[in-house]
Amino acid sequence: MSRLSFAHPPGAAREVDPGTDLRATILREFTLLTRNRVNFVLSLMPTLVYLLLMNTSLSNLVHNIDYRGTRLSYDVFLLPMVLMSATLSAALVSGLALFQEELSGIATELWSYPLRRSRYLIGKITVGIGVVLLQTVVALVVAALVLRVDLGLANWAALALTLVVTAAAFNAMYLVVALAIRDFQLFNIITNTSLPVLLFSSPSLYSRDDMPLVLRWLSTINPVTYGVTAMRDSVAFGLGTAWPSLLVLVVLAPVSYFAASTALLRRASGM
Repeated sequence: MSRLSFAHPPGAAREVDPGTDLRATILREFTLLTRNRVNFVLSLMPTLVYLLLMNTSLSNLVHNIDYRGTRLSYDVFLLPMVLMSATLSAALVSGLALFQEELSGIATELWSYPLRRSRYLIGKITVGIGVVLLQTVVALVVAALVLRVDLGLANWAALALTLVVTAAAFNAMYLVVALAIRDFQLFNIITNTSLPVLLFSSPSLYSRDDMPLVLRWLSTINPVTYGVTAMRDSVAFGLGTAWPSLLVLVVLAPVSYFAASTALLRRASGM
């Protein structure tokens, strides 16, 4: 008679590679995004619409603009606004995905598995940043070919770094909002209303000096201001000038991540 080995009895916990759940979460988020045509189109189309329609129209109306003592073409000046709108759209889609998971019952299945909330959040933020980078590649190719935006290699590198930090901060912030609100309709109202308010109460289409006094006050507490300013300074002057605004986002990203992690723990315990 053969002897049974109980080195790994049924149901016993086995040691798991710490990166397994992270890789699985990233793969799942990527699959969820690419298979959902609505989310995929919503995350990519705003970039092309803003870049091709708004930039082309406004650059014909306003050819150049003074920015911190430098004369910039309006195409270059508007490029950070286009990338910022792409970042906000991708962050909004990440928040919507949370509600889609709950409404479909997938969230309950996820939290029945011993999935660490940090890996879940990192996976969502990583895929969100990946979407923004994809949008950025599309935007920069179109900008270089159609709008003839001409920048140096150091400026492109500074812009890419700034965009990654901005995407991480705003993905985390929108996840905090999605986790703090349980009503899907309320989340839709708040986010879709706040998106244009955040974008246009920041120096996105105009310099801060040209804004009315009230909007200047609002822009000071508006996180979009620091994303747009950091990207614009990167485009115009390089990373050396962009770092003060970038530092605000570097601080904001981990704070938002911690808040999202705490909110996610409360949300999962209530399922």
